[in-house]
Amino acid sequence: MDISEFYDGNPARRESDEEGFGDGWSTEADQHSTYRANWLLATGELYVVREPHPGGLFARYLDQLDIDQVDIEQLTVEVLAHFDSETAVKQALSGWEKAMAHPNSLDWLRERAAAPSS
Repeated sequence: MDISEFYDGNPARRESDEEGFGDGWSTEADQHSTYRANWLLATGELYVVREPHPGGLFARYLDQLDIDQVDIEQLTVEVLAHFDSETAVKQALSGWEKAMAHPNSLDWLRERAAAPSS
């Protein structure tokens, strides 16, 4: 679903505080996109937003500077997991800053999100 559909699907999402977990997640399957991860306090959803960069690597940096942004319909959302608390999501994603810098880092994020909390 695109990001508008995601937020429209539950009004609590728009009003919720969000905790960010980076905007440089990557996957080998889609080397012309990056992903940003956020956790919504109101719904407990950990989600990623796919941001396509048709111009390749250089376009990623232009995007970070808010230059040549893609249309909002191109921003797609994937909900990875639900966490009951900020403590739980931070515990599950401990080390995310280092993991995000590696190739195919989105797999790491998906695995950590899917792992049962202890």
